[in-house]
Amino acid sequence: MDNTIQGIVLQSIRYGDTSLIVKVFTRNYGLRSYIVKGAFNRNSKSRAALFQNLHLINYVEAGKPNKSNLGYLKDVQLNTVYQSIPFVMNKGAISMYVSELLAKTITEQEQNEPLYDFIVQSLHWLDLVEQGYANFPLFFTLELTRHLGFYPKNNHIMGYCFDMMEGSFAHDYPLHPYYFDAETAQLLSQLLNVGIDEACRIPLHVNQRRELLDGLIIFMRLHAPVMKDFHSHEVLKTVLE
Repeated sequence: MDNTIQGIVLQSIRYGDTSLIVKVFTRNYGLRSYIVKGAFNRNSKSRAALFQNLHLINYVEAGKPNKSNLGYLKDVQLNTVYQSIPFVMNKGAISMYVSELLAKTITEQEQNEPLYDFIVQSLHWLDLVEQGYANFPLFFTLELTRHLGFYPKNNHIMGYCFDMMEGSFAHDYPLHPYYFDAETAQLLSQLLNVGIDEACRIPLHVNQRRELLDGLIIFMRLHAPVMKDFHSHEVLKTVLE
């Protein structure tokens, strides 16, 4: 019986002098947390380099985690070796953003294969594409809201704003400050219910892209409370044009 687990490293934190605490989003079991002892030892079979954020790994559980104890893993191998993400500055900024976004929003331990497959397919796309990926963070964030259960309602009509609290477009501007004006709402509507290739072909000016990204982070914070203290989008805005 094959007991190999597929997972995405969401976060790794140094623990003591030589160990790591690692959060892994697995395809079959949801979120798992492990302690990797000796990860910084020269002769360790589970070196720290294997557990960089967003690494796709295969491994075997040596001790199953539970509510009160961290698990253990062994036989760790990279499932995919990225060809460009670690080496291209803009892609590195995107991966940092995606990593923090996932670490802040994936908190449940239930299995979610569609979400896992979406993340893996998106990372493979980003790694292989050579240009035309500046809209990727917008597409990824929107699709993530679909998997988290609060994807915007696609009821746009020309001139409508987008009410972030309600998650839908509206004729009248809301009394609260959480909305896209009609111009930005029109751009948002173009990003809804399209695939990654089409989303990344939508022509956006850098300021439009930044405004959309800022607004989507606010939208995420309104509907995913664990999004507090989110910062990587500020770095992302400085490198994407």
